[in-house]
Amino acid sequence: MRLQEPFERWRSIIEASFPDLGKYSSIYKDLHEHPELPCQEARTAATVANHLAALGFHVQKNIGGYGLVGTWANGNGRKIMLRSELDALPMKEKTGLPYASEVKQVDVDGYMKPVMHGCGHDMHMASLLAAAELLQRIKQHWTGTLMCIFQPNEERFLGAQAMIDDGLFDKIPLPDILLGQHAVPTRAGTIGIRAGRVLGFLDSLNVRVYGKGTHSSTPESGVDPILMASCIISRLQMVVTREIGPKQPCVVTCGTFHAGTDASIIPEYADFKVDVRSLDMHVQLTAVKAVKRIIIKECQTSNAPREPRITTTASCPPVDNDEDCTRRFEAALRSFYGSEAREKIISMDLDVTSDDFVLLAHPPGKPQIPYVYWNFGVTPRVLYDRAEREGTLNDLPINHSPMFAPEIVPSLQAGIEAWALAAMLFFGDH
Repeated sequence: MRLQEPFERWRSIIEASFPDLGKYSSIYKDLHEHPELPCQEARTAATVANHLAALGFHVQKNIGGYGLVGTWANGNGRKIMLRSELDALPMKEKTGLPYASEVKQVDVDGYMKPVMHGCGHDMHMASLLAAAELLQRIKQHWTGTLMCIFQPNEERFLGAQAMIDDGLFDKIPLPDILLGQHAVPTRAGTIGIRAGRVLGFLDSLNVRVYGKGTHSSTPESGVDPILMASCIISRLQMVVTREIGPKQPCVVTCGTFHAGTDASIIPEYADFKVDVRSLDMHVQLTAVKAVKRIIIKECQTSNAPREPRITTTASCPPVDNDEDCTRRFEAALRSFYGSEAREKIISMDLDVTSDDFVLLAHPPGKPQIPYVYWNFGVTPRVLYDRAEREGTLNDLPINHSPMFAPEIVPSLQAGIEAWALAAMLFFGDH
């Protein structure tokens, strides 16, 4: 199908060949009920790989861990990559759904943890698998090479780079465009899009501060790393309130803190992790520098016997959508949905969260790949509409909440339609 053809016709083509939502709802529930932590996505990857293989895709597995790519060659034309993630979160689900996760796994730190798809990756996978089937069904309307990539270890922002380092772009052709989408807590079935910057910078730090162990009854004989770390974590909030201007979004967050084995023992060290996020490079550099300075100086003030260990475990640049491609995709969406577009298509919020999706667009030694990244809403419509009327939208469960529970059918449908329309749009550019 060529770009100059009316987008309205694409709707009839997509609707006529739309895959069974009941089938993909079942796949979604299965993935949701059996989540796996980063670097442990064996069952999830096998489920995805088997489905793609059954559709006739050429599947390459175990790239950068459990990452995989399904390729469908359909004649000459553009090469388009659609990306999903495989991994889940170390979090206990509290939705009460009949397909809620009861899974527990030992994480990389050696602790047994509950596991939940609390970010929407299960919805991403189900919608991409369905879109792969849909695009295969309508292959007479496009030509080119479709590549569906399923990335491991996204929650730690290491999976995309691992796939690249493992020769991803030696195993598959370099895409002409990269497409990605993410489930968010807007009204189920909506699609949010924005040109230019949409997501921010991230630097994630692992920190160990050292003390001197002793009995809790003789604190003067030791150096307490728990007190030291607590002072550091409290003071880190001053980076945002006193070193970053109020007009610049920036967050400094400590999400984990581990120290000690018993109340009667002052331990020898304390571990914690810090995320720094912002939308501006200067702000990010300022904040990271300030965080490291505070950690080092507080350790000196506390008479720590050793310098702290500060390790950057992940660093991610912002997501900047290609301006032209994004505007064309938005126009295609509005034409596709016609009279429904006013309620269906919304402005994507500028967000200080991050996604290592962007690293796939910057393969070392190769040309930068243009990309479009958008959101689709998953919050149950009844809940969203009530909260909107009552002014309680901020109380709705969001990504990484143990209560995160997408409304399946409208969310899946929006995700499938967005994938398919974007692919058809850019396959037409030849």
